[in-house]
Amino acid sequence: MGFPVARILPTTVLLVLAGSHWPAHATEPSIDYRLQVRTILSKHCWACHGALKQEAGLRLDASQLIRKGGDDGPVIVAGRPDRSVLWQKVTAKLPDRMPPEGKPLSAAELATLKTWITQGARSPKTEQPPDNPLSHWSFTPIRRPDAPDFRDTNSAENTARAAWVRNPIDAFVAARHAAAGIRPRPESDPATLLRRVVIDLTGVPPTRSQLRGFLADTGPGAYERLVEQLLDSPLHGQRWGRHWMDVWRYSDWYGRRGSNEIRYSQRHIWRWRDWIIESINDNKGYDRMLHEMLAADELAPGDDKALRATGFLGRNWYKFDRNTWLFETVERTSQGLLGLTFRCARCHDHKFDPVTQEEYYRFRAFFEPHGFRTEIVTANVKTEVDNRKSEVLTDGLPRVYDEKLDAKTFLFIRGDDRNPDKSKPLAPGVPAALGGKRFDTQPIAPIQLPPIAYVPILRPAVAARQLKTESDKVALATKVVTDLEATIQKTSHQLSEARKSPRPDDTGSRLAFADTFESFDKKAWKVVSGTWAVRDGMLTQTALAPFAP
Repeated sequence: MGFPVARILPTTVLLVLAGSHWPAHATEPSIDYRLQVRTILSKHCWACHGALKQEAGLRLDASQLIRKGGDDGPVIVAGRPDRSVLWQKVTAKLPDRMPPEGKPLSAAELATLKTWITQGARSPKTEQPPDNPLSHWSFTPIRRPDAPDFRDTNSAENTARAAWVRNPIDAFVAARHAAAGIRPRPESDPATLLRRVVIDLTGVPPTRSQLRGFLADTGPGAYERLVEQLLDSPLHGQRWGRHWMDVWRYSDWYGRRGSNEIRYSQRHIWRWRDWIIESINDNKGYDRMLHEMLAADELAPGDDKALRATGFLGRNWYKFDRNTWLFETVERTSQGLLGLTFRCARCHDHKFDPVTQEEYYRFRAFFEPHGFRTEIVTANVKTEVDNRKSEVLTDGLPRVYDEKLDAKTFLFIRGDDRNPDKSKPLAPGVPAALGGKRFDTQPIAPIQLPPIAYVPILRPAVAARQLKTESDKVALATKVVTDLEATIQKTSHQLSEARKSPRPDDTGSRLAFADTFESFDKKAWKVVSGTWAVRDGMLTQTALAPFAP
Protein backbone atom coordinates (compact mmCIF):
# COMPACT_ATOMS: atom_id res chain seq x y z
CA MET A 1 0.00 0.00 0.00
CA GLY A 2 1.55 3.29 -1.08
CA PHE A 3 0.93 6.92 -0.33
CA PRO A 4 -0.92 8.97 -2.98
CA VAL A 5 1.66 11.03 -4.87
CA ALA A 6 -0.73 13.89 -5.30
CA ARG A 7 -1.11 14.24 -1.54
CA ILE A 8 2.64 14.46 -0.65
CA LEU A 9 4.07 16.26 -3.70
CA PRO A 10 2.94 19.79 -2.80
CA THR A 11 4.46 19.58 0.68
CA THR A 12 7.77 18.22 -0.63
CA VAL A 13 8.02 20.87 -3.30
CA LEU A 14 7.27 23.60 -0.80
CA LEU A 15 9.95 22.35 1.58
CA VAL A 16 12.58 22.16 -1.17
CA LEU A 17 11.71 25.59 -2.52
CA ALA A 18 11.65 27.11 0.94
CA GLY A 19 14.97 25.51 1.83
CA SER A 20 16.68 27.08 -1.15
CA HIS A 21 15.96 30.53 0.31
CA TRP A 22 17.08 29.82 3.89
CA PRO A 23 20.30 31.54 5.07
CA ALA A 24 23.30 29.19 4.85
CA HIS A 25 24.00 29.59 8.57
CA ALA A 26 20.46 29.14 9.82
CA THR A 27 21.15 25.67 11.14
CA GLU A 28 24.78 26.33 12.19
CA PRO A 29 25.51 27.13 15.85
CA SER A 30 26.53 30.68 16.66
CA ILE A 31 30.29 31.16 16.94
CA ASP A 32 31.59 32.53 20.25
CA TYR A 33 34.29 35.12 19.51
CA ARG A 34 36.00 34.96 22.91
CA LEU A 35 36.09 31.17 23.21
CA GLN A 36 36.66 30.20 19.59
CA VAL A 37 37.86 32.98 17.29
CA ARG A 38 40.18 34.73 19.72
CA THR A 39 41.81 31.38 20.53
CA ILE A 40 42.57 30.77 16.84
CA LEU A 41 43.96 34.26 16.35
CA SER A 42 46.16 34.10 19.45
CA LYS A 43 47.60 30.76 18.34
CA HIS A 44 48.37 31.65 14.75
CA CYS A 45 48.34 35.42 14.31
CA TRP A 46 49.40 37.36 17.36
CA ALA A 47 53.12 36.68 16.88
CA CYS A 48 53.13 39.00 13.83
CA HIS A 49 49.97 41.01 14.49
CA GLY A 50 49.97 41.66 18.21
CA ALA A 51 51.43 43.91 20.86
CA LEU A 52 55.04 43.00 20.08
CA LYS A 53 54.87 43.24 16.31
CA GLN A 54 52.37 44.67 13.80
CA GLU A 55 53.10 43.51 10.26
CA ALA A 56 51.38 45.80 7.71
CA GLY A 57 50.10 47.90 10.62
CA LEU A 58 47.60 45.18 11.55
CA ARG A 59 46.75 44.01 15.06
CA LEU A 60 44.47 41.04 15.65
CA ASP A 61 44.61 40.86 19.45
CA ALA A 62 41.58 43.06 20.22
CA SER A 63 38.12 43.24 18.59
CA GLN A 64 38.23 46.97 17.84
CA LEU A 65 41.69 46.57 16.27
CA ILE A 66 40.46 43.72 14.07
CA ARG A 67 37.65 45.92 12.74
CA LYS A 68 40.09 48.78 12.19
CA GLY A 69 42.30 46.70 9.92
CA GLY A 70 45.82 47.53 8.76
CA ASP A 71 47.66 49.87 6.44
CA ASP A 72 45.55 48.76 3.46
CA GLY A 73 42.20 49.07 5.23
CA PRO A 74 39.75 46.58 6.82
CA VAL A 75 40.56 42.88 6.63
CA ILE A 76 37.03 41.60 7.34
CA VAL A 77 33.79 42.24 5.45
CA ALA A 78 31.00 41.02 7.69
CA GLY A 79 28.97 38.28 6.03
CA ARG A 80 31.35 37.91 3.07
CA PRO A 81 34.36 35.62 3.67
CA ASP A 82 35.16 35.71 -0.05
CA ARG A 83 35.71 39.48 0.17
CA SER A 84 37.57 39.40 3.50
CA VAL A 85 41.35 39.79 3.23
CA LEU A 86 41.82 37.80 6.43
CA TRP A 87 40.03 34.78 4.94
CA GLN A 88 41.89 35.11 1.66
CA LYS A 89 45.23 35.10 3.43
CA VAL A 90 44.63 32.08 5.68
CA THR A 91 43.38 30.01 2.72
CA ALA A 92 46.07 31.07 0.21
CA LYS A 93 48.99 28.92 -0.93
CA LEU A 94 52.56 29.59 0.16
CA PRO A 95 54.30 32.00 0.01
CA ASP A 96 51.20 34.21 0.32
CA ARG A 97 49.56 32.07 3.00
CA MET A 98 49.23 33.24 6.57
CA PRO A 99 50.80 32.24 8.84
CA PRO A 100 53.84 32.08 6.55
CA GLU A 101 55.69 29.61 8.79
CA GLY A 102 54.68 26.48 10.59
CA LYS A 103 51.44 24.61 10.11
CA PRO A 104 48.43 26.26 8.44
CA LEU A 105 45.07 26.56 10.16
CA SER A 106 43.34 23.19 10.51
CA ALA A 107 40.13 22.38 8.66
CA ALA A 108 38.16 22.83 11.87
CA GLU A 109 39.77 26.22 12.57
CA LEU A 110 39.08 27.38 9.02
CA ALA A 111 35.45 26.28 9.32
CA THR A 112 35.08 28.21 12.59
CA LEU A 113 36.64 31.36 11.14
CA LYS A 114 34.52 31.20 7.97
CA THR A 115 31.30 30.67 9.89
CA TRP A 116 32.15 33.55 12.22
CA ILE A 117 32.63 35.96 9.29
CA THR A 118 29.52 34.63 7.56
CA GLN A 119 27.48 35.21 10.70
CA GLY A 120 28.54 38.84 10.76
CA ALA A 121 31.91 38.67 12.57
CA ARG A 122 30.22 39.54 15.86
CA SER A 123 32.62 40.57 18.63
CA PRO A 124 32.69 42.93 21.64
CA LYS A 125 32.62 46.63 20.86
CA THR A 126 35.94 47.02 22.65
CA GLU A 127 38.25 44.73 24.59
CA GLN A 128 41.51 45.15 26.42
CA PRO A 129 44.44 44.08 24.20
CA PRO A 130 47.26 42.05 25.78
CA ASP A 131 50.06 44.01 27.38
CA ASN A 132 53.20 44.66 25.41
CA PRO A 133 55.80 42.06 26.49
CA LEU A 134 58.28 44.91 26.92
CA SER A 135 56.14 46.20 29.79
CA HIS A 136 56.49 42.90 31.66
CA TRP A 137 58.12 43.33 35.05
CA SER A 138 61.15 41.27 34.00
CA PHE A 139 62.09 43.88 31.35
CA THR A 140 61.62 46.95 33.53
CA PRO A 141 64.56 48.51 35.42
CA ILE A 142 65.00 47.36 39.00
CA ARG A 143 64.10 49.95 41.59
CA ARG A 144 64.48 49.64 45.30
CA PRO A 145 61.03 50.02 46.92
CA ASP A 146 60.45 51.76 50.19
CA ALA A 147 60.04 49.35 53.08
CA PRO A 148 56.63 49.48 54.80
CA ASP A 149 56.68 51.42 58.06
CA PHE A 150 54.41 50.42 60.96
CA ARG A 151 55.77 52.81 63.55
CA ASP A 152 53.55 55.84 62.94
CA THR A 153 50.22 54.13 63.53
CA ASN A 154 47.75 54.08 66.38
CA SER A 155 46.84 50.44 65.84
CA ALA A 156 47.98 48.16 68.63
CA GLU A 157 48.27 45.36 66.09
CA ASN A 158 50.58 47.40 63.87
CA THR A 159 52.59 48.46 66.89
CA ALA A 160 53.17 44.77 67.60
CA ARG A 161 54.23 44.25 64.00
CA ALA A 162 56.68 47.16 64.23
CA ALA A 163 58.28 45.48 67.25
CA TRP A 164 58.51 42.20 65.29
CA VAL A 165 60.28 43.81 62.33
CA ARG A 166 64.08 43.67 62.59
CA ASN A 167 65.12 44.37 58.99
CA PRO A 168 63.57 45.58 55.71
CA ILE A 169 62.71 42.04 54.61
CA ASP A 170 60.71 41.56 57.80
CA ALA A 171 58.82 44.76 56.99
CA PHE A 172 57.59 43.37 53.66
CA VAL A 173 56.62 40.09 55.31
CA ALA A 174 54.76 41.99 57.99
CA ALA A 175 52.89 44.01 55.33
CA ARG A 176 51.69 40.79 53.70
CA HIS A 177 50.68 39.51 57.13
CA ALA A 178 48.61 42.64 57.65
CA ALA A 179 46.96 42.35 54.23
CA ALA A 180 46.02 38.73 54.88
CA GLY A 181 45.07 39.27 58.51
CA ILE A 182 47.78 36.89 59.75
CA ARG A 183 49.59 37.17 63.04
CA PRO A 184 53.17 35.89 63.20
CA ARG A 185 53.91 32.88 65.35
CA PRO A 186 56.19 33.18 68.40
CA GLU A 187 59.93 32.84 67.87
CA SER A 188 61.34 29.33 67.64
CA ASP A 189 63.34 27.88 70.51
CA PRO A 190 67.15 28.01 70.07
CA ALA A 191 67.52 24.32 69.16
CA THR A 192 64.90 24.55 66.39
CA LEU A 193 66.37 27.80 65.07
CA LEU A 194 69.83 26.20 65.00
CA ARG A 195 68.59 23.19 63.05
CA ARG A 196 66.85 25.36 60.48
CA VAL A 197 69.75 27.69 59.78
CA VAL A 198 72.40 24.93 59.71
CA ILE A 199 70.43 22.81 57.24
CA ASP A 200 69.62 25.86 55.13
CA LEU A 201 73.23 27.06 54.85
CA THR A 202 75.16 23.77 54.83
CA GLY A 203 72.64 21.09 53.89
CA VAL A 204 73.33 18.85 56.90
CA PRO A 205 71.86 18.77 60.43
CA PRO A 206 73.83 20.41 63.25
CA THR A 207 76.26 18.35 65.29
CA ARG A 208 75.98 17.92 69.05
CA SER A 209 78.94 20.21 69.58
CA GLN A 210 77.25 22.91 67.47
CA LEU A 211 74.09 22.57 69.54
CA ARG A 212 75.97 22.79 72.85
CA GLY A 213 78.01 25.77 71.63
CA PHE A 214 74.95 27.68 70.43
CA LEU A 215 72.99 27.05 73.61
CA ALA A 216 75.98 28.14 75.69
CA ASP A 217 76.44 31.40 73.76
CA THR A 218 73.97 33.67 75.55
CA GLY A 219 75.67 36.95 74.70
CA PRO A 220 74.31 39.50 72.21
CA GLY A 221 74.91 38.63 68.56
CA ALA A 222 74.98 34.86 69.11
CA TYR A 223 72.81 34.17 66.06
CA GLU A 224 74.86 36.47 63.83
CA ARG A 225 78.09 34.75 64.92
CA LEU A 226 76.55 31.37 64.11
CA VAL A 227 75.56 32.52 60.62
CA GLU A 228 79.06 33.84 59.95
CA GLN A 229 80.55 30.50 60.99
CA LEU A 230 78.23 28.63 58.65
CA LEU A 231 78.97 30.96 55.75
CA ASP A 232 82.69 30.36 56.30
CA SER A 233 82.22 26.59 56.21
CA PRO A 234 83.25 24.73 53.02
CA LEU A 235 79.90 22.96 53.25
CA HIS A 236 78.15 26.21 52.36
CA GLY A 237 79.63 26.27 48.85
CA GLN A 238 78.78 22.61 48.34
CA ARG A 239 75.21 23.13 49.54
CA TRP A 240 74.44 26.13 47.36
CA GLY A 241 76.82 25.37 44.51
CA ARG A 242 74.70 22.40 43.46
CA HIS A 243 71.70 24.69 42.93
CA TRP A 244 73.71 26.93 40.62
CA MET A 245 74.99 23.82 38.85
CA ASP A 246 71.39 22.92 38.09
CA VAL A 247 70.68 26.42 36.77
CA TRP A 248 73.84 26.42 34.64
CA ARG A 249 73.29 22.79 33.54
CA TYR A 250 76.43 21.20 34.93
CA SER A 251 77.13 17.52 34.30
CA ASP A 252 80.24 15.45 33.74
CA TRP A 253 81.41 14.66 30.23
CA TYR A 254 79.72 11.82 28.41
CA GLY A 255 80.57 9.56 25.50
CA ARG A 256 80.89 5.98 24.40
CA ARG A 257 82.51 4.49 27.46
CA GLY A 258 83.78 1.36 25.72
CA SER A 259 86.08 3.31 23.42
CA ASN A 260 86.45 6.37 25.69
CA GLU A 261 85.19 8.68 22.94
CA ILE A 262 83.87 11.91 24.43
CA ARG A 263 80.96 13.27 22.40
CA TYR A 264 79.19 15.65 24.78
CA SER A 265 80.83 18.34 26.91
CA GLN A 266 84.54 18.97 27.29
CA ARG A 267 86.80 16.56 29.15
CA HIS A 268 87.73 17.30 32.76
CA ILE A 269 84.85 19.74 33.11
CA TRP A 270 84.69 18.82 36.78
CA ARG A 271 87.12 21.69 37.23
CA TRP A 272 84.23 24.04 36.48
CA ARG A 273 82.23 22.32 39.21
CA ASP A 274 85.03 22.99 41.70
CA TRP A 275 85.23 26.61 40.52
CA ILE A 276 81.54 27.13 41.30
CA ILE A 277 81.92 25.76 44.83
CA GLU A 278 85.10 27.69 45.53
CA SER A 279 83.63 30.93 44.14
CA ILE A 280 80.69 30.72 46.51
CA ASN A 281 82.94 29.92 49.45
CA ASP A 282 85.21 32.83 48.52
CA ASN A 283 82.19 35.16 48.44
CA LYS A 284 82.89 36.03 44.82
CA GLY A 285 80.29 38.40 43.45
CA TYR A 286 77.64 37.04 41.08
CA ASP A 287 78.59 39.61 38.46
CA ARG A 288 82.23 38.50 38.57
CA MET A 289 81.17 34.86 38.26
CA LEU A 290 79.21 35.65 35.11
CA HIS A 291 82.12 37.59 33.64
CA GLU A 292 84.53 34.72 34.23
CA MET A 293 82.18 32.08 32.84
CA LEU A 294 81.77 34.04 29.62
CA ALA A 295 85.17 35.70 29.20
CA ALA A 296 87.83 34.45 31.61
CA ASP A 297 90.03 33.77 28.58
CA GLU A 298 90.30 37.55 28.16
CA LEU A 299 89.84 38.73 31.75
CA ALA A 300 92.43 36.38 33.25
CA PRO A 301 94.19 34.53 30.40
CA GLY A 302 97.07 33.38 32.60
CA ASP A 303 95.03 32.40 35.66
CA ASP A 304 94.16 28.70 35.59
CA LYS A 305 91.80 29.09 38.55
CA ALA A 306 89.72 31.63 36.67
CA LEU A 307 89.95 29.79 33.33
CA ARG A 308 88.07 26.88 34.88
CA ALA A 309 84.96 29.07 34.75
CA THR A 310 84.78 28.76 30.96
CA GLY A 311 83.57 25.22 31.54
CA PHE A 312 80.15 26.89 31.38
CA LEU A 313 80.74 27.22 27.63
CA GLY A 314 82.54 23.90 27.35
CA ARG A 315 79.54 22.11 28.81
CA ASN A 316 77.61 22.81 25.60
CA TRP A 317 80.31 21.43 23.30
CA TYR A 318 79.23 18.69 20.88
CA LYS A 319 81.78 16.72 18.90
CA PHE A 320 79.95 16.16 15.62
CA ASP A 321 78.18 19.44 14.87
CA ARG A 322 79.45 22.94 15.63
CA ASN A 323 76.02 24.46 15.00
CA THR A 324 74.43 22.16 17.56
CA TRP A 325 77.08 23.27 20.03
CA LEU A 326 76.47 26.98 19.35
CA PHE A 327 72.69 26.54 19.44
CA GLU A 328 73.07 25.02 22.90
CA THR A 329 75.42 27.81 23.95
CA VAL A 330 72.89 30.49 23.02
CA GLU A 331 70.01 28.66 24.66
CA ARG A 332 71.79 27.84 27.92
CA THR A 333 73.26 31.33 28.21
CA SER A 334 69.86 32.91 27.76
CA GLN A 335 68.18 30.49 30.16
CA GLY A 336 70.83 30.39 32.86
CA LEU A 337 71.90 34.04 32.83
CA LEU A 338 68.95 35.99 31.41
CA GLY A 339 65.92 33.93 32.44
CA LEU A 340 64.71 33.82 28.81
CA THR A 341 64.36 31.06 26.24
CA PHE A 342 65.78 32.10 22.87
CA ARG A 343 65.24 28.74 21.15
CA CYS A 344 62.08 29.79 19.24
CA ALA A 345 63.94 32.68 17.62
CA ARG A 346 66.37 30.32 15.93
CA CYS A 347 63.78 29.76 13.18
CA HIS A 348 61.55 32.86 13.40
CA ASP A 349 60.81 35.89 15.54
CA HIS A 350 59.88 34.78 19.04
CA LYS A 351 56.13 34.42 19.43
CA PHE A 352 55.91 35.55 23.06
CA ASP A 353 59.15 37.22 24.18
CA PRO A 354 60.59 40.36 22.55
CA VAL A 355 63.40 38.61 20.64
CA THR A 356 63.64 38.67 16.84
CA GLN A 357 65.34 36.05 14.71
CA GLU A 358 68.07 38.49 13.73
CA GLU A 359 68.68 39.33 17.38
CA TYR A 360 69.08 35.62 18.10
CA TYR A 361 71.92 35.31 15.60
CA ARG A 362 73.51 38.57 16.73
CA PHE A 363 73.60 37.03 20.19
CA ARG A 364 75.20 33.91 18.74
CA ALA A 365 77.90 36.07 17.11
CA PHE A 366 79.47 36.63 20.53
CA PHE A 367 80.39 32.95 20.64
CA GLU A 368 81.12 32.32 16.93
CA PRO A 369 84.97 32.46 17.17
CA HIS A 370 85.15 30.13 20.16
CA GLY A 371 87.10 26.92 20.29
CA PHE A 372 88.29 24.70 23.13
CA ARG A 373 91.58 23.17 24.06
CA THR A 374 92.87 21.20 27.03
CA GLU A 375 95.83 22.73 28.85
CA ILE A 376 98.50 20.62 30.52
CA VAL A 377 98.49 21.45 34.23
CA THR A 378 101.13 19.01 35.52
CA ALA A 379 104.32 17.89 33.80
CA ASN A 380 103.85 14.20 34.62
CA VAL A 381 100.26 13.88 33.39
CA LYS A 382 99.58 10.63 31.53
CA THR A 383 97.70 10.07 28.29
CA GLU A 384 95.13 7.56 27.11
CA VAL A 385 93.77 6.52 23.73
CA ASP A 386 90.54 8.18 22.64
CA ASN A 387 88.21 6.08 20.48
CA ARG A 388 91.13 3.81 19.57
CA LYS A 389 92.64 6.68 17.58
CA SER A 390 94.39 9.63 19.20
CA GLU A 391 96.05 10.10 22.57
CA VAL A 392 94.42 12.50 25.00
CA LEU A 393 95.32 13.76 28.45
CA THR A 394 93.97 11.86 31.44
CA ASP A 395 93.83 15.19 33.26
CA GLY A 396 93.86 18.77 32.11
CA LEU A 397 92.18 22.15 32.08
CA PRO A 398 89.48 22.69 29.44
CA ARG A 399 89.42 26.31 28.39
CA VAL A 400 87.80 28.44 25.73
CA TYR A 401 89.85 30.52 23.32
CA ASP A 402 89.28 32.43 20.07
CA GLU A 403 89.95 29.71 17.53
CA LYS A 404 88.22 31.19 14.47
CA LEU A 405 88.80 34.94 14.51
CA ASP A 406 87.43 35.37 10.99
CA ALA A 407 84.28 33.30 11.57
CA LYS A 408 81.16 35.09 10.38
CA THR A 409 77.64 34.74 11.70
CA PHE A 410 74.73 34.42 9.30
CA LEU A 411 71.01 34.12 9.91
CA PHE A 412 69.81 30.62 9.05
CA ILE A 413 66.65 30.90 6.97
CA ARG A 414 63.91 29.12 8.94
CA GLY A 415 66.62 27.85 11.28
CA ASP A 416 68.13 25.56 8.64
CA ASP A 417 71.92 25.61 8.94
CA ARG A 418 72.10 24.38 5.35
CA ASN A 419 70.51 27.63 4.19
CA PRO A 420 72.42 30.62 5.66
CA ASP A 421 71.68 34.13 4.47
CA LYS A 422 75.22 35.03 3.39
CA SER A 423 74.16 38.39 2.02
CA LYS A 424 74.22 39.92 5.49
CA PRO A 425 76.93 38.96 8.02
CA LEU A 426 75.76 39.82 11.53
CA ALA A 427 77.90 41.52 14.16
CA PRO A 428 77.42 40.80 17.87
CA GLY A 429 74.46 42.54 19.47
CA VAL A 430 72.05 42.45 22.40
CA PRO A 431 68.25 42.19 21.92
CA ALA A 432 66.54 45.57 22.06
CA ALA A 433 64.44 44.46 25.02
CA LEU A 434 67.66 43.98 27.01
CA GLY A 435 69.23 47.29 26.08
CA GLY A 436 69.91 46.77 22.40
CA LYS A 437 73.63 47.44 22.56
CA ARG A 438 75.26 46.86 19.19
CA PHE A 439 78.91 46.49 18.28
CA ASP A 440 78.67 47.12 14.54
CA THR A 441 79.22 50.90 14.59
CA GLN A 442 82.74 50.89 16.04
CA PRO A 443 85.35 48.13 16.14
CA ILE A 444 85.84 46.34 19.42
CA ALA A 445 88.96 47.55 21.20
CA PRO A 446 91.81 45.03 20.90
CA ILE A 447 92.30 42.80 23.91
CA GLN A 448 95.97 42.65 24.84
CA LEU A 449 96.57 39.00 25.67
CA PRO A 450 99.89 37.70 27.00
CA PRO A 451 101.70 35.19 24.76
CA ILE A 452 100.93 32.38 27.18
CA ALA A 453 97.26 32.68 26.14
CA TYR A 454 97.90 31.76 22.52
CA VAL A 455 101.23 29.90 22.65
CA PRO A 456 100.62 26.88 24.92
CA ILE A 457 104.30 25.92 24.86
CA LEU A 458 104.94 28.91 27.12
CA ARG A 459 103.13 27.21 29.98
CA PRO A 460 105.73 25.97 32.53
CA ALA A 461 104.08 22.55 32.79
CA VAL A 462 104.27 22.09 29.03
CA ALA A 463 107.89 23.16 28.90
CA ALA A 464 108.82 20.92 31.84
CA ARG A 465 107.03 18.01 30.18
CA GLN A 466 108.98 18.35 26.93
CA LEU A 467 112.35 19.82 27.95
CA LYS A 468 113.85 16.74 29.59
CA THR A 469 117.28 16.51 27.93
CA GLU A 470 119.58 19.02 26.26
CA SER A 471 118.79 17.54 22.85
CA ASP A 472 115.07 17.90 23.60
CA LYS A 473 115.63 21.53 24.48
CA VAL A 474 117.53 22.28 21.31
CA ALA A 475 115.02 20.44 19.10
CA LEU A 476 112.08 22.11 20.79
CA ALA A 477 113.70 25.52 20.66
CA THR A 478 114.37 25.16 16.96
CA LYS A 479 110.78 24.11 16.28
CA VAL A 480 109.26 26.89 18.37
CA VAL A 481 111.48 29.54 16.82
CA THR A 482 110.55 28.34 13.33
CA ASP A 483 106.86 28.30 14.19
CA LEU A 484 106.99 31.77 15.73
CA GLU A 485 108.80 33.24 12.75
CA ALA A 486 106.22 31.72 10.41
CA THR A 487 103.42 33.12 12.53
CA ILE A 488 105.01 36.57 12.60
CA GLN A 489 105.35 36.59 8.84
CA LYS A 490 101.76 35.39 8.35
CA THR A 491 100.37 37.89 10.83
CA SER A 492 102.21 40.96 9.57
CA HIS A 493 100.06 41.18 6.47
CA GLN A 494 96.84 40.61 8.47
CA LEU A 495 97.90 43.29 10.93
CA SER A 496 98.54 45.78 8.16
CA GLU A 497 95.17 45.13 6.56
CA ALA A 498 93.34 45.23 9.89
CA ARG A 499 94.82 48.62 10.75
CA LYS A 500 93.71 50.00 7.39
CA SER A 501 90.09 48.88 7.78
CA PRO A 502 89.26 47.46 11.24
CA ARG A 503 86.56 44.79 11.17
CA PRO A 504 83.53 45.37 13.44
CA ASP A 505 83.56 41.74 14.55
CA ASP A 506 87.32 41.56 15.20
CA THR A 507 87.93 40.46 18.76
CA GLY A 508 91.35 42.06 18.76
CA SER A 509 93.23 38.89 19.64
CA ARG A 510 94.93 38.75 16.24
CA LEU A 511 96.08 42.36 16.57
CA ALA A 512 97.33 41.74 20.10
CA PHE A 513 99.30 38.73 18.88
CA ALA A 514 101.01 40.65 16.10
CA ASP A 515 101.70 43.70 18.25
CA THR A 516 103.39 41.49 20.83
CA PHE A 517 105.99 40.36 18.38
CA GLU A 518 106.61 43.89 17.20
CA SER A 519 107.36 44.96 20.73
CA PHE A 520 110.70 43.19 21.05
CA ASP A 521 113.81 42.57 18.94
CA LYS A 522 113.05 39.36 17.09
CA LYS A 523 116.68 38.92 16.08
CA ALA A 524 117.89 39.05 19.66
CA TRP A 525 115.34 37.01 21.58
CA LYS A 526 113.07 34.15 20.57
CA VAL A 527 110.88 32.97 23.42
CA VAL A 528 110.50 29.23 23.99
CA SER A 529 108.82 29.09 27.39
CA GLY A 530 108.30 31.15 30.50
CA THR A 531 111.91 30.53 31.58
CA TRP A 532 113.71 29.51 28.39
CA ALA A 533 114.61 31.61 25.37
CA VAL A 534 116.93 31.50 22.40
CA ARG A 535 119.50 34.22 21.79
CA ASP A 536 121.82 34.12 18.81
CA GLY A 537 120.88 30.48 18.32
CA MET A 538 121.69 29.43 21.90
CA LEU A 539 119.11 28.06 24.36
CA THR A 540 119.34 30.19 27.49
CA GLN A 541 117.42 30.59 30.72
CA THR A 542 115.97 34.05 31.10
CA ALA A 543 113.55 36.08 33.15
CA LEU A 544 112.15 37.95 30.19
CA ALA A 545 109.38 39.84 31.98
CA PRO A 546 106.86 40.35 29.14
CA PHE A 547 106.76 36.62 28.52
CA ALA A 548 106.71 35.31 32.08
CA PRO A 549 103.66 33.09 32.71
